Amino acid sequence: MKNYNEINKKSLLKETIFALIAGVLGIVLVSFFTHNWNFIALIKSFSLPLLILSFLMMVANWFIEAYVILIIASMLDYKVPFRQCLKIFLIGGFFTRITPFEGGGGEPFQVLLLSRENHIKAGDSTAIIAIKTFIGSFVRISVFLLLPVWLIIAKPSWVLSITVNILINTGITLSIILFSFLIVGLVRPDLASKLFEKILQVKWLKKIIPENKIKSAIEGLKKLMEDFTLAKNKIFKSDPSKIYLAFVWSFISWGLVLFTPVILMRGLGVTSPWPEIIITAIIFYIASAYIPTPGGSGAAEIEMLALFARLIPQPLIGVFIITWRLVSHYFLLLIGGIATLRNVRKKPNQ
Repeated sequence: MKNYNEINKKSLLKETIFALIAGVLGIVLVSFFTHNWNFIALIKSFSLPLLILSFLMMVANWFIEAYVILIIASMLDYKVPFRQCLKIFLIGGFFTRITPFEGGGGEPFQVLLLSRENHIKAGDSTAIIAIKTFIGSFVRISVFLLLPVWLIIAKPSWVLSITVNILINTGITLSIILFSFLIVGLVRPDLASKLFEKILQVKWLKKIIPENKIKSAIEGLKKLMEDFTLAKNKIFKSDPSKIYLAFVWSFISWGLVLFTPVILMRGLGVTSPWPEIIITAIIFYIASAYIPTPGGSGAAEIEMLALFARLIPQPLIGVFIITWRLVSHYFLLLIGGIATLRNVRKKPNQ
C-alpha cells in the first residue's frame, strides 16, 4: 500500500467525484419515481426537532466509534488523543465511501494513520483496528439474529425483484463468510500469513513482481504477524472490563444507526412499527455493503426504495430516502473528505 502522504490527490479527487456522481444519479432516480422533484416542499413537512435529532444521532455515532478506538489502543498502553481517534474514524469513513463495496476500504488507511501519526508499531495498529472491526462485525452479526423473524414474517409479503432478492441473499452470505474469515485471522493469524505467502508464490505473479520484492514482502508480513499476535494476546489478556466496555459502546453505536430511520419516519408522521423499520434497515446495510459502486452510492438509494416501499407512502418515501442518505452517508463523506484533505496537505513533520 502507498505511503499515506503519497496519495495521488488527482486520483482522490476523481474517486470522490465518481462517488458523488453515482449518488446524484441515485437521488435523481428516486426523485423521478417518487415525488417529481418536489423535494424542497416535502422537506418542510419534517418535524425540525426530529430532523436535528437524526443528525445528532449520527454525529454521536462518530464519537462513539472514535472512543472505541481509544479504548482498544489504551489496552496496549497507547495514549492516543481522542481528537486523533476521531480523525482516524472520519478519514476511514471517507475512504470507505469512495471505494467500491461499502463493507470495507477504510480500515487500511486507519491502520496507516494510527501507526504513522501516533508512533505505534504496525502490528499493534493492525491489531487495534482488526479487533475494533471484529467487535463491530460481532455486534452486527448478533443483531442479524433478527433475520429469521424477518424471513418468517415479512419477506413473503414483500414484492421484491429478483435482483434485490439476490442482493440481499448475497449480502447475508458474504457477511457471514467475511466474519468467519475475520475470526480465523484473529485466532490463527499464522494461517492468514501462510495463505498470503502462497498467493505471492503464484507463477504469474512472480513474472510481475521481482523475486526480491516478494521475499521482502513475506519477511515483512511475518514480522507484522508476530507483532500482531503479541498485541492481540495482550489486548485479550488485559483488563476485561475494557473489552466489555468496547462491546457495549459498539452496541450503542449500531443502535443509533438503526434507529435513525425510525426517527426520520416519525419526523414525517409515518407510524410504521419500529421493529419492522429496524429489521428492514438491517437488511439494507447487509446488502448495500457489497454493492460494487463507491460506498454503494447510486444503487443503495434504489435498493432503499425497493425495501422501504411497504413501510412509507409516496411521495414521502423519496424525501425519506434522500434525507436518510444525506444524514448517514453523504454527511460523513463531506466531513471525512475535509479531514482527509487537511491531513494530506499537512507536511510529514507536522
